Amino acid sequence: QQTFAMAEEYHRESMLVEWEQVKQRILHSLLASGEDALDFTQENEPSYVGEVGPPGRSSLDSVEMAYARQIYIYNEKIVNGHLQPNLVDLCAATAGLDDKNISEMWAMVKQMTDVTLVPASDALKVRTNMEVRMEFVRHALHYLEESYKNYTFVTVFGNLHQAQLGGVPGTYQLVRSFLNIKLPASVPGLQDGEVEGHPVWALIYYCMRCGDLTAAMHVVKRAQHQLGEFKTWFQEYMHSKDRRLSPATENKLRLHYRRALRNNTDPYKRAVYCIIGRCDITDNQSEVADKTEDYLWLKLNQVCFDDGGASSPQDRLTLSQFQKQLLEDYGESHFAVNQPPFLYFQVLFLTAQFEAAIAFLFRTERLRCHAVHVALVLFELKLLLKASGQSAQLLSHEAGDPPGVRRLNFVRLLMLYTRKFESTDPREALQYFYFLRNEKDSQGENMFLRCVSEIVIESREFDMILGKLEKDGSRK
Repeated sequence: QQTFAMAEEYHRESMLVEWEQVKQRILHSLLASGEDALDFTQENEPSYVGEVGPPGRSSLDSVEMAYARQIYIYNEKIVNGHLQPNLVDLCAATAGLDDKNISEMWAMVKQMTDVTLVPASDALKVRTNMEVRMEFVRHALHYLEESYKNYTFVTVFGNLHQAQLGGVPGTYQLVRSFLNIKLPASVPGLQDGEVEGHPVWALIYYCMRCGDLTAAMHVVKRAQHQLGEFKTWFQEYMHSKDRRLSPATENKLRLHYRRALRNNTDPYKRAVYCIIGRCDITDNQSEVADKTEDYLWLKLNQVCFDDGGASSPQDRLTLSQFQKQLLEDYGESHFAVNQPPFLYFQVLFLTAQFEAAIAFLFRTERLRCHAVHVALVLFELKLLLKASGQSAQLLSHEAGDPPGVRRLNFVRLLMLYTRKFESTDPREALQYFYFLRNEKDSQGENMFLRCVSEIVIESREFDMILGKLEKDGSRK
């Protein structure tokens, strides 16, 4: 009797798994057409749908459930006509409790999305607006500087004996103590003397790396007799809007750099000049910027937004060029091999390639829920570039878009995420489908209504989802 019951149960479970696979194929054919449907789950990529658990038990893990609770709170406020809550804060409060990578990811998303939106008819106009792009770069630099300053704090306070921290608290003393650890022995080739026992240009570079130009200026003033015209140039740089020298000063500095500094033996001096003059963009300054975050910071400092009439090509790096380098020329193989997925996500996100960053993170099953919620945040802020048709790949380039622009198939992303739990947690799935209330499918049908009807038919939870009709005609 018991064996028979077990066989029956096993048969039922295998039927469920099979049915899940059939539903999966149906979903793909609904979302994709033609050849797209075939190459949707490429062989070298993991399946986008996790294992579906036994019926009656939630398929959501604790992190997904925590996110789902915040989505419920968010939707409740909107449905009841309250002010739109801050979805970034809601998600960040959930996610970062026990994972440093995730809390840092949300801090970065919060920083990068905190832009002054320009009035525009669609997300593409906002995202290609020069002021918005400049703001993205400013936010990325600020994030990289704050996290580096935090890193110097941790390094110094973890090695207090070696750091010999003292003097007036502030970035300058912090950098001096940091250099006691970072450059304990004298490095050959450094120039222009020292300030309080540390190489001048190393002090200037690390004060700038921590985002403190005032601290860097303190060093410049103390060493000004060795630095020629640099003090004047640095003062102009420090007080200019968007850290940009006037064309006349920029040309003077670049000429000096080309004549006297290009093959200089002091890597810190070269790096500082290349940042302030935005010149020699082909030199990655790898002696100084040996980590990916340092490289990003250095290059974002060199990005320029004017028409560049006066600049020669070797001194001009646009944001679009830099984005292309990272996504296409270097690509995933350069950044993601043997590295945590967050590194490449960060590289793409900090260069305002949000869609590519989300699609990349979504491919790692344990990080999928984070990718989806980052997409929801951008979608609600009207910053997300969505694919115009639902048959598109998860990440695609559309005809008519500027080169380098990628779009995310937002509907497909949500469908793939909810697939895992819509049969076990239909109420939670509905909360996610509510984000599709203004989206239409290719036949012009409302996507939210379509998803609701499918889930009602599948789950048979008519009363729970649609409510009960009372005797007086009201619905509960």
